[in-house]
Amino acid sequence: MAGKGKAAARLIKYGPLAAAAAQRWGPVVWEQLKNQREPAEKFVQDKVAKGNQRKKAMAHAATVIDGTVLQVFHRNTAHWVVFSGDDPIAVHPPTNASYDDLLDRADLSKRIGPRDGATITVPKPRRRTSSAGSGATAWTPREQPSPGAHTNDSPVAPNQGRIVRGELGEPRDEGESTKA
Repeated sequence: MAGKGKAAARLIKYGPLAAAAAQRWGPVVWEQLKNQREPAEKFVQDKVAKGNQRKKAMAHAATVIDGTVLQVFHRNTAHWVVFSGDDPIAVHPPTNASYDDLLDRADLSKRIGPRDGATITVPKPRRRTSSAGSGATAWTPREQPSPGAHTNDSPVAPNQGRIVRGELGEPRDEGESTKA
């Protein structure tokens, strides 16, 4: 417990400075933290509020005859228009804009059905278990070239010349320049 004496000495020495700084700068720091938290909370609330709109539109399209969904943007906000056949019947999230305003210059051929946008869930792969029990995996040796004669085109052909860009070339004389 030798460190208690040093800690007490430092507390006596720097305690009044820390208390004065906390009194002076504490409210400023608190306001900064509060001001930074409010935009983040608003952002998260907006994402949660509009995050389910596509799912709602897909569910709605699944309940109508020949239901499809098209994403359109109105005033920099994404909206999902639900169609029954060729007629628009709903918008998610709701807006006061008319269907004509929303679908003006929209490519109606990009509509998707509720089954088209379905996500596929892939099962999580199981961990491999080894028969040895020690966590070792089976090792297979790399294949070696078969013994015997090889052709000139073979990758293991005997060295008959210089290799230029993966092809066998003619032996180079000292005065020749290389082909590039």
